[in-house]
Amino acid sequence: MNKYGLQLRIPQQNRQPMGPPVFGDNDDDVNRDISRQATKKKALKDVEEQHKKALEDDPTVFDYDGLYDQMKEDIGSLMEKAKQREREHEIIYERKLAKEHLYKDKDKYIK
Repeated sequence: MNKYGLQLRIPQQNRQPMGPPVFGDNDDDVNRDISRQATKKKALKDVEEQHKKALEDDPTVFDYDGLYDQMKEDIGSLMEKAKQREREHEIIYERKLAKEHLYKDKDKYIK
């Protein structure tokens, strides 16, 4: 069964209430927090660099609305072409029926 939404790592029954933060002389926690912050800053810096590089390569790389509008226009032109072809096929069919009606009493020769 698939679950959607927020996925908690700890089941609700086994969850322990968090108490107030304890400030102590625990250097491991401080070092861990410092390294976590450094990693986070490095990741954000890398993302910014990738974003700038993508914009330099193609200024419209994040122009999702423009792309969507272009797709809608393309679909509209395809629908117009389909309607035009359908009208042409109807004209051809009507001409075929008219020819059959004109020559209905004539013999047909097949090659």
